Amino acid sequence: MSELPKRGQSPFDDAALIQALAALPLDEGTWFEIEPALFEQYNAYYSLDFEAVAKRTFGVFAVRQDRIFSQTFVPKSQKPVAWALVCHGYYDHMGLYGHLVNELLQRNIAVVGFDQIGHGLSTGAQATIEDFQRYIQVVEVAYKLAQRLASGLPLHWVGQSMGGALTMEYWQQQRFTKNNQPNGEMVLLAPLVRPYAWPGLRWVFELAKRTVHSRPRDVSTNIDNHEFVSLLARDPLQAQVLPVAWVNAMVNWFKHFESSHPSVLNPVIIHGYGDRTVSYRHNLPLLKQIYPQSQIHVVPAARHHLVNETPQIQAAIWERLDVACNWGSLRGEAHAV
Repeated sequence: MSELPKRGQSPFDDAALIQALAALPLDEGTWFEIEPALFEQYNAYYSLDFEAVAKRTFGVFAVRQDRIFSQTFVPKSQKPVAWALVCHGYYDHMGLYGHLVNELLQRNIAVVGFDQIGHGLSTGAQATIEDFQRYIQVVEVAYKLAQRLASGLPLHWVGQSMGGALTMEYWQQQRFTKNNQPNGEMVLLAPLVRPYAWPGLRWVFELAKRTVHSRPRDVSTNIDNHEFVSLLARDPLQAQVLPVAWVNAMVNWFKHFESSHPSVLNPVIIHGYGDRTVSYRHNLPLLKQIYPQSQIHVVPAARHHLVNETPQIQAAIWERLDVACNWGSLRGEAHAV
């Protein structure tokens, strides 16, 4: 795998960019494309300058009162064999996903990604939500956008942590509709269900939700990639607290999700035994029960943030994904159940 330049080394006036995005005229259900020159500092800061190999577009779309920032990366050299819709994890934003974008572009896969409500360059109270269904509403609109862009090509889903949870929840909800299965791969990277050590943490949470609104966040406890830890420490788009409201929304969601009936979907799930953010001991057996046809691949040394793991572990992840995934082929049209 090729390395990206070190991130977070150049000036980035995030406040000016956020203000410019907020001033754009936008109505519900519309997409507004933005001049790429506005993102020169953003691209430099997060090492997202793929101009030599990819055509870039930037825009915002409306979901109720929120403005959701989105961006695309399309290979320049030839027509892409597929597209990928990327759903980022909690606290994250697409600026942090350059390694993933790079790997997908190397496989001639175009990428569309978005910043969730309260994350990155999207609007909303930072890193909090009252109900995960609000996230699902954003996913639904992003998916419709991605379908238009893919124009009949396979559309893969890639979800990291919370993004994996939202990918699973979106498709579980389609069992009650006429929507089809994904026509591409469904890749779940350390998907969130229950957090690590939840039996003990639940009592801390029960006390906290009665006494505080948030707790300080520790960004370094489950990451071995020192470059990424250093980036998080100075990333201006990072929240520095864990809101209790978000934890409550997460608990409500996983209690609901754990009662899901088995699905015919066959996601590719990647996990590490070093994960101290989500509980692989609880989650992997549960995911195998909900997705009997899934492929579960364990990279023993991996921790939680698989998109930003060390180069050696990222290489091991992609070795497994390339064996498990058929990147260029459409899937069948059976309905999700």
